[in-house]
Amino acid sequence: MDSPNNENFDEEAAFMSMEVACGTYQFKVDYSKTKDMPFDDFISSPIFNLNGHDCKILYFPHGCDNYYDGKYIGLMLEMRCKSEDLNPNFSFGLLDKYGQLSSKACKRVNMACYSENCWDQIGFPSYMERLELETNFLRDGCFTVVCSVTILSESYKEVPKRFIHGIMPFSIDDHFVQLFERKEMADVSFEVDGELFTAHRSVLAARSPVFNAELFGPMTESKMETIAIKDIKPLIFKAMLHFIYTDSLPDMSDENIPLVIISQHLLVAADRYGLDGLKILCEDRLMRDISMDTAISTLALAEEVDLEELKDRCLCFICEPQNLLLLSVTNEYVQLMQRYPSLLKEIGDNIRRQF
Repeated sequence: MDSPNNENFDEEAAFMSMEVACGTYQFKVDYSKTKDMPFDDFISSPIFNLNGHDCKILYFPHGCDNYYDGKYIGLMLEMRCKSEDLNPNFSFGLLDKYGQLSSKACKRVNMACYSENCWDQIGFPSYMERLELETNFLRDGCFTVVCSVTILSESYKEVPKRFIHGIMPFSIDDHFVQLFERKEMADVSFEVDGELFTAHRSVLAARSPVFNAELFGPMTESKMETIAIKDIKPLIFKAMLHFIYTDSLPDMSDENIPLVIISQHLLVAADRYGLDGLKILCEDRLMRDISMDTAISTLALAEEVDLEELKDRCLCFICEPQNLLLLSVTNEYVQLMQRYPSLLKEIGDNIRRQF
């Protein structure tokens, strides 16, 4: 008679594996030759190939949303997937006047491939105001679109059940924590204010459109083993890496820096690298910690990174009569109003609504 172990010998279980492929393509557009094109007309990039999938970028000089009456430009991606079992995640960004990828122009979206070998289209009908493009992104009459694509493909492998018999269910989160802490198979390093951090290019690229463009595109960083990071403190960069790997923030209560200050710096880093989930976490923390000491600096940050809910919370706090009386005479308040005159009007409107 067979033993219980032998009874399971030929049974099989399905394990899902996830493959990640990343790629970046740059499309240079002569703005001066396209700005007078008719509405709904577009130009297309050459077809380029990312991990076996044909792609092309469509640029609409007047957008492709009638609601805005040509005020915006539009950017769309067309992809011909070689398989239906794909989850492409892509982002558009623009190079600024100095040839650097601007985090403020990065927009990201997930794409669904509904059919094999057919063109699927998704993107941003109203990607950016034409005026902003003309002001911040034209270089010699041209601008450059950076398209970063991360393709997650699922596959199922049949493995003998005897290999999993008695093993507790595992968590992919635990594995990524171990990957982050042990640094196994790390293939890129970052030098931040004298401290060295190691990471995995594919993980960073899958999570951040900015890292995707830097590490897998034609930018200089893609060929460097160690990349110097400026304007971020080591503590903040390490916390950001922790979020990239774990979707959570480490316990930082033992640090000698107030958590609200850490959250402010993390929010700047999240905006710089296009980490929307981290921005949400930081925004939530900051909204729960608005005080006389933080209201002005948090309002400035909310205005800079365009977080309307956080901005409204700060304005409501500042516009309380007893708070405004004390804050309006501080240098921090005066400097903020000089930097963003529109805020002064919003404060006035807010006060008038109270009476």
